[in-house]
Amino acid sequence: MARVAVTPVTASTAGAVCTPVAFTADGISVPNDGKTAVIVNNGAGASVDITTQFGDRALVDGVAPDDRVKAVAPSVPQVFGPWGSEYDQGGADGRVVWLDISAHATVTYQVIRVNPR
Repeated sequence: MARVAVTPVTASTAGAVCTPVAFTADGISVPNDGKTAVIVNNGAGASVDITTQFGDRALVDGVAPDDRVKAVAPSVPQVFGPWGSEYDQGGADGRVVWLDISAHATVTYQVIRVNPR
């Protein structure tokens, strides 16, 4: 399988349906527009790791940083994002973030975009 390109649900004052989706082994790709966040729900009995990959242009003193890894405990939803340009992976518009998961069997995600009024 390939990484899943996700279209965010746009938040609304009238409400918006944001259905949880199962992670795949190949991870997800979400827009990096400064308004998008990912909610991760871990239904497993143990923690899982979410890895957010830095883009190829991310450098700290000329050195590429290690990807960011965050443990998500069981039954404790975590929100990731928004991200800076150092996470950009490229893509058609050059602004996407890649998130990978250590064990995907019982983990879901939701992706929301909040547009300021």
